[in-house]
Amino acid sequence: MMSFPVEKQFISSQELHEAGYSNYKIRQMVNAGDLIGVNRKWYENAHYTGEINDLYAVTAYAEQGVICLISAAVYHELSNERPNQIEVAIPRNVRIPDSPDWSAMKFYRMAEPRYSLGIVDVKEGSNSFRIYDREKTVCDVIYHRNKLGFEPAMEVLKRYVQRSDRNINRLITYAKRLQVETMIKQYLEALL
Repeated sequence: MMSFPVEKQFISSQELHEAGYSNYKIRQMVNAGDLIGVNRKWYENAHYTGEINDLYAVTAYAEQGVICLISAAVYHELSNERPNQIEVAIPRNVRIPDSPDWSAMKFYRMAEPRYSLGIVDVKEGSNSFRIYDREKTVCDVIYHRNKLGFEPAMEVLKRYVQRSDRNINRLITYAKRLQVETMIKQYLEALL
């Protein structure tokens, strides 16, 4: 049995090395079924005791991945849609990783500043993932409304406007940087 935290679903080889595990010991743990190899850098903890969350897998499959679009909107309670795959933003110059069979992922290459604006690190116990904040999510959904559908985009914006913790100034600032200011302002005028 292992001595690393059973409450961590995905563990990097770097974390294992920092905890004192050699490559030989890591291979032994894989052979014993304690760890499941995801790729050369990440392992899934076979003894994980917490609630399974597909969002935890994003970093293991795409280290620079950021949960985006409808997947982020669902997390922020801006949409009731349940996408059949996790939508993940990666930098434009990064190779698109292979998607796992379970908790399938769809990757979107994003250029700057669209990729790096509004990233939030979420920690849940020993697990973590990166996701865009509410305002960036709203801007991205409006920007991609032709791909995602007009109705889902409007639902996200309406739910955002109804929130007591909304930050319209941040939304407009992001909209300017992401070149959706005119659209956001038109939709906001109709909703507010």
